Amino acid sequence: MTPEKIALKRATQEMIRGVGGLEDGANFCRVGKSVLSDYGSPNKPDCFAPLDVIADLEPLARARDGWPHVTRALCTAMGGVFVAIPENDVQPRDLLALLGDKARESGELTTAICTALVDGKVDRIDGAAITHEIDQLIAVAAAMRATVQSLVRGDR
Repeated sequence: MTPEKIALKRATQEMIRGVGGLEDGANFCRVGKSVLSDYGSPNKPDCFAPLDVIADLEPLARARDGWPHVTRALCTAMGGVFVAIPENDVQPRDLLALLGDKARESGELTTAICTALVDGKVDRIDGAAITHEIDQLIAVAAAMRATVQSLVRGDR
């Protein structure tokens, strides 16, 4: 199996754990425990969860770290990243607060990059720190996007 397919299997396992395991998962979708087990099993390389099963289970696994597990793995396999668009009641002043957050996150990203490059190279630890800061910046940008869209629609 390719690394991407292995990642999908692991993501499926995490999603199933996030709904309480195989037995609980089977109660929330159209397939039974053994079929769910096959979806996450690396020993079943040609057996993956269909979209409707993922759509039934993934929202229920929201509390488990790494959510949405399968969607995130698919985004990575396609060369992208998953970015959640937050939903909340917004005011125009929220956009200014988010602009401040973006500036702070940009500064933290700059610091992480400069710190990493002091020795002229980026190692695994540096890379993790930089990636974390990039993810934080993306999250703020997504919140800004959602806020603007909400304000334009008049959802406030």
